[in-house]
Parts: sequence; structure tokens; C-alpha cells
Amino acid sequence: MAIARPIDRRLFFWFDRAHTLLTKEADSFLSKRSGVSTAQASVLIYLGFHDSCHLSELADGIGRNNPAVTGLVNRMEAQDLVERIHGGLDGRRKRVRLTDSGWAKREQVREDFRIFNERLGKGLNETEMDAVLKFLSLAPENMSKKNG
Repeated sequence: MAIARPIDRRLFFWFDRAHTLLTKEADSFLSKRSGVSTAQASVLIYLGFHDSCHLSELADGIGRNNPAVTGLVNRMEAQDLVERIHGGLDGRRKRVRLTDSGWAKREQVREDFRIFNERLGKGLNETEMDAVLKFLSLAPENMSKKNG
């Protein structure tokens, strides 16, 4: 007689596995459709809402460290998707903004993400989707140092 096992409820294991698989799928999907990575797509989306922001603001906004964002912006500059501009009074601080081709690529990426998100949420009703979004918004807060 088989012994029934309880459902594995190690949230981090499931979250990490889903993150790895979904990132791989999203990278492949975006690469084929838009010719960008998920990291580049996140820059395009973020700058669409916060254009001409400082590099440190961009890093914080997309959840990456400053050196990673610098390299990412360098590659995107070479593709004419973004450009660096002087930061105003403090000439040492650079801002980054979308170019015309960056704005066009952003619109393409937004459409691709719409399609990807529809596929991702297939089979979830509104209540279930709300629960997923609630978990994803609360999980980082629950694990922050202030709640440790």
C-alpha cells in the first residue's frame, strides 16, 4: 500500500524553481520576438515610466546592482536603445534615457510581455491571480531585515 505524502510546501524551493524556468522561457520568448533579454526588457519598461533617471535609480528600480546596470546600459547604448546624458548640476552623475529606437523597442516588448503574461496566467481565475500577486508582493517584505 502506497503512503500518501503531504504536498511539498517549501515555498522557496518552488519559487526558485519557477523563477529559473520562467526566466529561461521569458529570455527565449523575448529573444525570438524582440531580440532583447529579460534584463534589457526590464530597463526598457522601467525607463518608460522613469525616463532620464540616474543609473543608481535604474539599478534600484529593476533590482540589480550598479555594476550590473552599468554593463547592461553599455550594451544597450551600443544597440542605440538608450543614451547617457549629463545629470544636471552634478556633471559627474549621468542619467539614462530611451532613444527613439528604445521607445519603439519598448512598445514591442510590452506587447510581448502581454502575450507572455496571458500564457503565464492561463488556468488562474481572478481570485487565484490576486493570491499570487499578494504573495509576490509580501514575500520580499516578509524576508527583509526589519522583519527578521
